[in-house]
Amino acid sequence: MKKNVDRISTRSIASGEIKEQQSLLDTAERKLAKMGQHIERIRVKILELRRQAVDARRQHKEQGTTKTKRALTSVLKKLDAALEQRDMTLSDSRELKLVVREQRAVCRSLERKEEARQKAVAVFLKEWERSYDREVRMKAKNIRKRNRMGGM
Repeated sequence: MKKNVDRISTRSIASGEIKEQQSLLDTAERKLAKMGQHIERIRVKILELRRQAVDARRQHKEQGTTKTKRALTSVLKKLDAALEQRDMTLSDSRELKLVVREQRAVCRSLERKEEARQKAVAVFLKEWERSYDREVRMKAKNIRKRNRMGGM
C-alpha cells in the first residue's frame, strides 16, 4: 500500500497531457504570429497598390492612352486581389485566435486539475499517515500492556 501511495504522490499522469497540450498551444501561437506578419505584409502591399492606383489614375486622366488605361486596370485588379487575400487572411486569423484562446483554456484547466489532484493526494497522504501512525502506536501500546501483565 505504501508503494502505491508513493507512486500516486510522485507520478503525474496529467503532466504528459499538459505537455502535449502546451506544445499544441505553442504551435498555434507560432502560426498566429506568422499570420500576423503575413497580414502586415499584405497591408503594406495594399498601401503600395493604392498609391500606384492613384498614380495610374492621375496619369490616365492626364494622358488618356490605352497604355495608361491598361496600367490602371492592371493595378486595380492587383489591388482587388490583395484586398480579397487580406479579407481571407483576416478571417483565418480570427479563427486561429479562437483556437489559441480555447487551447489556452484547455492548458489552464489541465494545470488546475493537476494542482487540485496534488492537493488531494497531499491531504490523503497526511490522513493516511496519521491513521497508520495511530495504528502502530496502538499495537505498541498493546504490546507494552501485555508485557506488563505477563510480568515480562
